[in-house]
Amino acid sequence: MSPTVLITGASRGIGLAATEIMLADGAKVVALQRTSTAALEALSTKYPGSLQIVKGNFAEDVSSAVALAESLDAVVLNAAVNLPFGTIATIPLDGYRGIFEVNVFAVVQFLQLALPKLRKAKGKVILVSSGAGEIGVKGIGAYAASKAALTQLNRTLAVEEPEITAIALHPGIVRTVMAEAVKTEGHGHMDPALAKEWTSNYIEPDVPGLVIRNLVFKAGPDFSGKYLHYNDPLIESL
Repeated sequence: MSPTVLITGASRGIGLAATEIMLADGAKVVALQRTSTAALEALSTKYPGSLQIVKGNFAEDVSSAVALAESLDAVVLNAAVNLPFGTIATIPLDGYRGIFEVNVFAVVQFLQLALPKLRKAKGKVILVSSGAGEIGVKGIGAYAASKAALTQLNRTLAVEEPEITAIALHPGIVRTVMAEAVKTEGHGHMDPALAKEWTSNYIEPDVPGLVIRNLVFKAGPDFSGKYLHYNDPLIESL
């Protein structure tokens, strides 16, 4: 039976790639997008009846997205923001609030709404985290802290919901609009050598997109609670 998967941040980048790959493999997808893109609309035409698009802000419109799915086998919580850049001394508190609102609080809200359907299906939760949450990085501390919180949230979810498989994924340094902001907005905030290293070693969105597909289709309960890099041998064994 084809799984029903809800994906946030589906209009571009990792979310779009994961959406396209899973549709091609027969999944039914509910895609939440903040901004309309021709690429996602084209998938709706290519896969009529298999793709439902919800337009809105992830932090505000999660309930309508969850309600669209009669059943829910997996959720891929990918939507995130990384601005503003700056240091602990310079980022206004509202800047931290804005990042945590999307990257953490909206995820919690989404899970609270989706858990009844996920429990019924013994489903999966894929939280798209970041390697920035593992290390100290000057200039993106607010974003890094939000991703560290997301990874810890995954561990807690795995303990609290043993019938659900919860996985946090480090997708790699992916060529996305958000990553490109490191070049434009990050100048003067981040360590120049690190910023250059990151932006010189991009992988394409279809790489983590395929990883997400494999986790949704193949990962077993033994994956629950883990934080995995996209190229982890455990993932490659699927």
